[in-house]
Amino acid sequence: MANREHVHALKQGSAVWNRWRVENPQVRPDFKGADLSGMDLEGANLQGANLMGAVLRGTGLSGVDLGRAKLVGADLQGANLVGADLSEAKFEGAILEAADLREAKLVRSELKGANLISLPLAGSDLSEATLTGADLTGSDLRGAKMKGADLRMAKLIGSNISGADLSEAKLVRAKLVRASLRGAELARADLSGADLEGADLEGADLSGADISRANLRSANLEGAILNGVRRTEIGF
Repeated sequence: MANREHVHALKQGSAVWNRWRVENPQVRPDFKGADLSGMDLEGANLQGANLMGAVLRGTGLSGVDLGRAKLVGADLQGANLVGADLSEAKFEGAILEAADLREAKLVRSELKGANLISLPLAGSDLSEATLTGADLTGSDLRGAKMKGADLRMAKLIGSNISGADLSEAKLVRAKLVRASLRGAELARADLSGADLEGADLEGADLSGADISRANLRSANLEGAILNGVRRTEIGF
């Protein structure tokens, strides 16, 4: 269960909470299972906090430092996470329906199997994040940084990924049907076995990418850079 002292301090507001953290630098905040719904925590330092099973529905977390936080099983429905730092955070089993993650920093975060359907993630930084099997159907990933991200078997059906950096990303057997990848950076990405049927890859950079066994039927490759692409058994 959550530490009552920690919850009390946090409910006094970000300024009071941040002072408490300065005075208690060695203490790891414990909000396990706490109901923090609807609170405005903008600017709060929640780095490394235990928020397992916490309820954060509609909570204002814009610009909050949640680096290395444990959000396993947390309910973040409708939470405002614009510009929040979620680097290396753990999200296993977390509910993120209708959450706003634009410009959020999710570097090396763990989002394996996460439900991220139709979420706004434009401008977010998902570099080296683990998104294996995640469902990003219809999500807005315009301009997102996803270099080296693990998106094996992820669903990105109809997603807008235009202008995103997916260089060196693992997209093995990912479903990118009808996805917009206009101007995306896919250099050295592993797209082997990926389903790109009807995808828009106009102007995308696929230099050195592996598209072996990928399905590219009806895909738009106009102006795409294909230097050094590995392409055995491609379906057109």
